[in-house]
Amino acid sequence: MGFFDKILKKNEEKGALPGEWTKDRTVTLEKMPDTLEELKEAVDVGDPGSVAAYFVYAVAGLPGDYDTGMSMMKYLFADLEPFGRGFIEGGGSGRAGWDTYFNERLKDDDYRWLPRAYFAGSVAENGFNPPRPLKVELHYNDPNTKTINAQSFESLGRLNIVYWVMSNAAGNKVNITVSKFDGSDRWYVTSGTTSGALFYDQRAGLTAEAKSKLYS
Repeated sequence: MGFFDKILKKNEEKGALPGEWTKDRTVTLEKMPDTLEELKEAVDVGDPGSVAAYFVYAVAGLPGDYDTGMSMMKYLFADLEPFGRGFIEGGGSGRAGWDTYFNERLKDDDYRWLPRAYFAGSVAENGFNPPRPLKVELHYNDPNTKTINAQSFESLGRLNIVYWVMSNAAGNKVNITVSKFDGSDRWYVTSGTTSGALFYDQRAGLTAEAKSKLYS
């Protein structure tokens, strides 16, 4: 660990976050992993922004390859133990915070495209097919971050960052909470509603022309 890294580590131990993590940021996904092993090489688990962005990628991949997308989500996700200091990798049910209700939406072309709309440049004009390289615009949620850290850092040893992403379909905003636990160097997504929220219906905001481009 270098001199500057030690400074960042000390700040994190005190509950402070590096300045570059507390700003709006665009994360470029330089790699588009096809397997869990490729995801492990692509994501920087020491960077909460990278974890959040690749979680969006994993959810968006569910319609194409459910098992691979779920394995990626489980790797990036951890359930919080509400009254303890620990966590459960992949979620308590092993489903990475995924509500099985949304499985029905994966089977319906009217819904399958929805997570793609959270990538930068994914708009109605291109059928919500984002340009490459994929980019995710993360907006720092300062009030929520401070509130959660005040509740959990001193008492439970959890450092948190809350980002939000916005859909280009109808402007829906989804919070993504990313947490690092006492004694760990890696970050996890810990907001259990995120995966399902990326599939919330926004079709009402689309014109007939935009809808026709979804399947062209």
